[in-house]
Amino acid sequence: MAFCLLLRMRIITKFISSAVLAATVAGSYPATAEEPAVQWATVAQASGASPETVVVPETEEPASEQKPIRAPLTEIIGTAPSALDHVPGSGKVVTSESIERNHRFTINEALREVPGVHVRDEEGLGIRPNIGIRGLDPTRSRKVHILEDGVPIMLMPYADPSSYYFPPIFRFDRIEVLKGSGQLLYGPQNIGGVINLITRMPTLHPEGHFQVWGGNLNYLNVHFDYGGTWGKSGYLVDYTHSQTDTPRFTNIRAKIDDLTFKTVQELSDRTQILAKFNYYRENSGIGYQGLTQAEWATRGEERQTLFTNDHFDFLRLGYHVAINHMFTANLTSTTNIFGHFMERDWSRQSQQGVDINGNPVGSIQNGNSLPATAYGVVPANRRFTNEREYWVWGVEPRFHYDHAFPFFGLKGEADFGARYMYEQSDRKQLLNTVSGTGLPSSCVLSAPGATCLGENNKRTTNAYAFFAQERLMWGPFTLTPGFRVEHISYDQTNRLANNGNGNYGKTNFTQVLPGAGITYSPFQNTTFFFGAHRGMAPPQISDAVALNTGQPVDLDPELSWTYELGVRGNLSHWAAYSITGFQMDFDNQIITQSVAGGIGATLTNAGRTQHRGAEVATQIDLLDAVTGRDDNQDITFDFNYTWIAQADFKGTRNSSLGASALLPGEPPTLSVSGNRLPYSPEHLLTAGIGYANRAFWIGPFNARLETQCVSDQFADDRNTVIPTPSGQRGIVRGWCMLNASVNQHVKKINTTFFFTGKNMLDHDAIVDRSRGIYPSLPALWQAGAKWTF
Repeated sequence: MAFCLLLRMRIITKFISSAVLAATVAGSYPATAEEPAVQWATVAQASGASPETVVVPETEEPASEQKPIRAPLTEIIGTAPSALDHVPGSGKVVTSESIERNHRFTINEALREVPGVHVRDEEGLGIRPNIGIRGLDPTRSRKVHILEDGVPIMLMPYADPSSYYFPPIFRFDRIEVLKGSGQLLYGPQNIGGVINLITRMPTLHPEGHFQVWGGNLNYLNVHFDYGGTWGKSGYLVDYTHSQTDTPRFTNIRAKIDDLTFKTVQELSDRTQILAKFNYYRENSGIGYQGLTQAEWATRGEERQTLFTNDHFDFLRLGYHVAINHMFTANLTSTTNIFGHFMERDWSRQSQQGVDINGNPVGSIQNGNSLPATAYGVVPANRRFTNEREYWVWGVEPRFHYDHAFPFFGLKGEADFGARYMYEQSDRKQLLNTVSGTGLPSSCVLSAPGATCLGENNKRTTNAYAFFAQERLMWGPFTLTPGFRVEHISYDQTNRLANNGNGNYGKTNFTQVLPGAGITYSPFQNTTFFFGAHRGMAPPQISDAVALNTGQPVDLDPELSWTYELGVRGNLSHWAAYSITGFQMDFDNQIITQSVAGGIGATLTNAGRTQHRGAEVATQIDLLDAVTGRDDNQDITFDFNYTWIAQADFKGTRNSSLGASALLPGEPPTLSVSGNRLPYSPEHLLTAGIGYANRAFWIGPFNARLETQCVSDQFADDRNTVIPTPSGQRGIVRGWCMLNASVNQHVKKINTTFFFTGKNMLDHDAIVDRSRGIYPSLPALWQAGAKWTF
């Protein structure tokens, strides 16, 4: 125990030292300041409280000499009413008002209000979301670029972007989602879209919040934040603790702690610096194994699993330093220095498929796939632990230059920059068995019950990127050409290969990604837009370099051409809308080769695929529409719909299912050309109606009723409809869930009381089959209070 504590302290000390060194290096840069297409923001603007929100109503502040600090706030869209006017693509901001009023339980629930975004539930808590955009494979969110305050946060953004970590939604101020050609300023994944999680900033005046709420499934959540500005310094501390029985299986517990410290310092009128440090810890019994078809049919009201000895221990330490500098009134820069250390120890029971009589079917598996004929699944007499450590750091200077051309009254805005990123992972798998049988030949046990190494490798990435975009504005027209260049080098060492002598392999590739877009605003509050860009998602290092031989694998980067055409605007002060048509043509989409699609799943070139569809979003204040005036009451209706008309395999393509996933009599080779891609529902819908009264005598009040719907999906490339006994193939039927929230602020005690219901009709649905059947959220009832001081 003492040794483990010393080791943990050594890791934390090393991590903090690297953060301090990065900040010191940052201070030596001659200049740094603004994010492209990102505005200077004051701490007052970034306080997280919308002027119209009723959850944290505005109060009169006494006169003060305190001036707001211009903070290095990294945004990809922004909050200004005109933020999207010159963006040649679709985008949406999930506002702090929406997050707080609706008391979003998970990131999955929050993102479903964004047209085009499909989020597949896993454990029901949103801590490992599966996010897909416009029919792209949502598994582990590998096709989406996820940022926090403008910097990547996933395990290894290039070599392994899997979402085994996701920050709790309770510390977000808002969420930006950008699609289309504007993605070229970000990467490496810029096929489907970019998600930027904006965290809270220190407020102008000292302010704090304490929130506690609970509900069924023994759910408890406590959130505390306090911050403010003193002189030319701003500070904020944010802490979240949550614990619950998991919605997937109620005999499994999960506990999460998240602590963030942020400071903003105004060094001069031209230079500001932001530093943020984060600690995150998950301790849970969440495993992978789902239910077979027979287990689903006999599940009963209490969701239980036999796999009660799995254990997931995850630690993340992250830092981010941003320095803004204004060279001139026209030239500004932002330099982001960022990094994180992640440690993940996941101990799981091996699994054994069984028939209806309890006899073994197939062999013991450490992975997730079952024979298609397995009637049930039970824990086997061995277990394994995947021990992972990840080190990531990077530096990214960005510049923004406003300029004018000496002809035609043409104005320009140039955004350009570069990034270097280093990634390293150390991966070990410890195998243990009672009988000593069924282990790899390299695993020799000293005695039954002993442990040996089944995997021991090191992977590194060195990635360089350069990007530039020019925005040319002439009257109602804006033309935005741009490009991105990515050069990626992968190295892998397998320490167990060649009888323990090891082997080494490497590969690299360079990709140029062009794009262009145009917007046209013929009159106020209306913008037409068109964009086209080349998108890329690099292969994971584990699939680009063969583990046993060290030789490069012929697995190319995913490349696509994405086209968008649309219009957005405001019909009046009470009605806003957006309509977008899209098409994505893939030269080579990489899909999961195994039906499990989980840890260790092999990937394969899927060849050509094509996605087509349309997105519609609108928000209407019905009361203002009838009365013609904007007063203290609102009845709002919002509607967000996505139609993915096509998400199909093209060209010559055979099924990638392995022999064990097939039923007796199924052909091992089958063309899937023209079939629909797995987990790409044709229809997505989120709609709601809400009422707000800002002049209620007790204090502001609001309530909202909402439905979220997902249509049928296929779970495999053969588009199997009738489920296999294992539950890992078959149709995933569509579902709709009804949610509600009520908030009442009491002015006298400056406290908001709230009540929420999720899936209030308790609709029991299948949401995933990739590792066995995962059920949807049960009905969740929660109540709590938030005190502002």
